[in-house]
Amino acid sequence: MSQVLNARSLVFVAAIGVLILLVAVPLSLLIYKSLLDQEGRFSVSNYVEVFSRRENLLPLKNTLTIGLLSTLFSALIGIPLAWIFARTDIPFKGTFELLFLLPYMIPPFIGAIAWTQLLSPRTGYINRLLMNIFDLSRSPFNIYSLLGIVWVMSLHNYPYVFITVKGALERMDPSLEETARIAGSGRFRVMKDITLPLVLPAIASGMLLSFVYSIANFGIPALIGMRARIYVITTQIFRYMYTGKFEDIKLAAALSTLLMAVAGGGLLLNRWILRGRRYTVIAGKSVRPTVVELGSLRTPLCCLLGVFALLIVIMPLMAVLLNSFLKGWGVPLGWDNLTVGNYSYILFEFELTRSAIKNSILLSLSAATITTFIGAVTAYMTTRTRIRGRRTLEFLATLPYSIPGTVVAVAMILAWSGQLGVNLYNTFWIILIAYTARYMFFAYRTVSASLEQIHSSLEEAARVSGATWGQSFRDIVVPLIKPGLLASWFLISMPTLRELTMSALLTGPHTPTIGAVVFELQDAGSYQAAAALAAILIVIVIFGNLLIRKSIGERKA
Repeated sequence: MSQVLNARSLVFVAAIGVLILLVAVPLSLLIYKSLLDQEGRFSVSNYVEVFSRRENLLPLKNTLTIGLLSTLFSALIGIPLAWIFARTDIPFKGTFELLFLLPYMIPPFIGAIAWTQLLSPRTGYINRLLMNIFDLSRSPFNIYSLLGIVWVMSLHNYPYVFITVKGALERMDPSLEETARIAGSGRFRVMKDITLPLVLPAIASGMLLSFVYSIANFGIPALIGMRARIYVITTQIFRYMYTGKFEDIKLAAALSTLLMAVAGGGLLLNRWILRGRRYTVIAGKSVRPTVVELGSLRTPLCCLLGVFALLIVIMPLMAVLLNSFLKGWGVPLGWDNLTVGNYSYILFEFELTRSAIKNSILLSLSAATITTFIGAVTAYMTTRTRIRGRRTLEFLATLPYSIPGTVVAVAMILAWSGQLGVNLYNTFWIILIAYTARYMFFAYRTVSASLEQIHSSLEEAARVSGATWGQSFRDIVVPLIKPGLLASWFLISMPTLRELTMSALLTGPHTPTIGAVVFELQDAGSYQAAAALAAILIVIVIFGNLLIRKSIGERKA
């Protein structure tokens, strides 16, 4: 027994040491630097200066405005969709649901590229079509605006509301609604007095998640807003970091700490809402929600969903694909203007792309493998042992995902640019460390769920038979949680392959990534090349997400 305890203790110490280096040290240094003035003394002068500069107040206002408006529109889209798919007999339910979840799979910055191709003034496909049909002299829409950012942000954040509310509706005890109907209440009154109050915590949770991810997003405000000189906190941090000035880095640290506090507070509030009201929704037995038969409304509603899916999902993807085959930006559609040269240029001629693909694949494979290993050890220590301090381990493993990627990137720059005697700035390794810290949550949660399904008696039987703790972990635990490890690996490899938010700050001249190259091509006006690389990335991401869904489905089965 002492050998088991010693082995576990050594592994625990190693795990907490790694997480302290990955998470605690960079974030602590970020907060520490934000509290130092120009002479190196503790002060709140950086925060005073942040709030006293108009150039910071406007991004703060824009961040809150975009966050609130996109959250509202996300709810207006997500809640009706959740009710339709959870509570009605709408035809083609599986196909429609997959379509409406595509914006959740596609990187937001690619969504921004797609909508600039549809709604750019004068050259956007939708604008040109409407101008020709109605003989307009001006473009009816301008994507390079605050409302343009809100529109694209809403279309990428509504899945948070949709998924959360749909899950609550599917788990609700149907007897509550049936009792109300037996008592003589009509369908609308049942929905108003029973259904809505019971799913209100889920609605609030989904809206909070939408708000947090809106204020933390970098790609959409950078590609749409910066061109119109509309800045938010994330893009303002990006601007400060790229000046290279010492005082600006301090201000970036202060803004990062502020953003971290707002996002973290939102996620904590989300946890509190769900924990405080969950008992009102879930029954203590298997439930089958009441399905509303649409009758004569099935066909019209199905057509309406088809048109909506065409507008918000299919058209943006088709715009990227179509633009990737055009010879130039804004040229008329026709066979003479189509070419595969953009793909040839991106894949075989543009050296930066080849380097980016190589780096992104290596980073994705390395981050997925390392993070899954550390996450598995951490999950085991917190779920299968009673070692003192295991909650600290859990906190460190889950903390980075509640922090915006921009903040994580700034923390990594401050920690690993010579401050601690190690300079990894502009190298492959600082990106890998950031990815590992940021996506540790995926590995920890996925493997924890697998471990909770394994009864402890299996390990006890192995130890009674003479196996050491290491042998029982290797021969009993690892084979049983293999599907969870595989799911974790896929869940990490996909977002790291197309990551932009951290990469925008961390990539160097010799360490480009796919996301950063797409961003730079679009920002530089090489729209066809950016569209070609974005189209390749879309195919990879969709295929990878389908593999993830299949892997997780097999694990649950």
